[in-house]
Amino acid sequence: MTRTAALLLALAAAAPGDPAAAGNVVLVDGREIPGARVLDGTASKVRLRHADGTTSEIHATRLVSVAEPRPITDRSPHPFNLYLRNGDRLRGEVKGAGDALVLDSPGVSKLRVDLSDVTAVRFGRLLVTLEARYGEVFAAEMRRGRDVVVVQRDTRPFPVYARVLSLQEDALTVRIDDRARDLPYHKIYGFVRAREDDRVEPTGLRVHIRFSGGGRVTLPFDRITETEIASGETRVLRAHVDRFELLGDHIAHLSDFDPIGVKEVALFGAAPKWRRDGMVLGGPLRIRGRAYVRGVGVSAYSRIEYALASRWSRFFVRCGIDDAAGPEGDAIFRVHGDGRLLKEVRRRHGEEPIPIHLDVKGVDRLVLEAAPGASYISDFCDWAEARVFNVQPGEDGK
Repeated sequence: MTRTAALLLALAAAAPGDPAAAGNVVLVDGREIPGARVLDGTASKVRLRHADGTTSEIHATRLVSVAEPRPITDRSPHPFNLYLRNGDRLRGEVKGAGDALVLDSPGVSKLRVDLSDVTAVRFGRLLVTLEARYGEVFAAEMRRGRDVVVVQRDTRPFPVYARVLSLQEDALTVRIDDRARDLPYHKIYGFVRAREDDRVEPTGLRVHIRFSGGGRVTLPFDRITETEIASGETRVLRAHVDRFELLGDHIAHLSDFDPIGVKEVALFGAAPKWRRDGMVLGGPLRIRGRAYVRGVGVSAYSRIEYALASRWSRFFVRCGIDDAAGPEGDAIFRVHGDGRLLKEVRRRHGEEPIPIHLDVKGVDRLVLEAAPGASYISDFCDWAEARVFNVQPGEDGK
């Protein structure tokens, strides 16, 4: 299946809810604060309320993720489905704003997105009916730099290969054969945009928000109050948020890295492929009943190598056998740095994951190796919450 075909299949499906972690504030070094909640704060410091009613302050970069209690799930239909190049997706009311669009929904208001950051927009109707028939053609046209706009022709969907120029109040402006045309929104099923390689990756402290209805969005982090997360004019109501995590130049999740080397061996047949932010067979990472949103799912034997380029000082991960494994699940987890064994632990099915904290200062190549224990059977291994960072454990930012 082509990447375009896979995208169209994703467009047709309702976004599934992401598994929630335990209701804790999680710190960058792996420590958790049960029952705590973020009260308010800025990009420098945030204030926490603890389960006993007391409060404390920590530096914002000490936070990794926060699970919100009892979020509201928005089940009202929305005509627009927005997909962004960084993997974010949202539903809501979309208004054209020239070279950008503005989205509003029950949980988000005044979210402005540049057209260059948009991967696809679906206007209430499914695109999947065209996947089997036009998938390869779509991919070929997009490689030529042309977008795919699916329009209504004689009550049926029909692909038009053009370049999306702007979004107006009631029409999409496209270039077809060197001529600009306006296509009314009510005659469009949606569009998928060709890749733009010159996109600039964001820097600075950012907040990645996951909604209870399955959507997600990443914004520059300005401030947080007891009721909302604010980023410029954009407001996100915390009542609709399932969890949020802070991103920045000080931290990186290994699931966001592209490995420079992968080796996977199965006892019989083809080995299952490693998976980002999910267990190797699909579904969430889950160890002893707890789901983890971030991490890498593998099977034993596997060896995944990452280039750290000597820019990180600490590594944290929780190693365990996924709950989907059978009772025979048994594996040995090894972490190597520049060819040197840094840590080795053995985990069996039903055991708690082991947290590992390692000093990786100066390490250029990091290798995660999972080897079978007593057998190759059901060795589904989770490197949960695998991350590197430059904030030292115990640093409170005061």
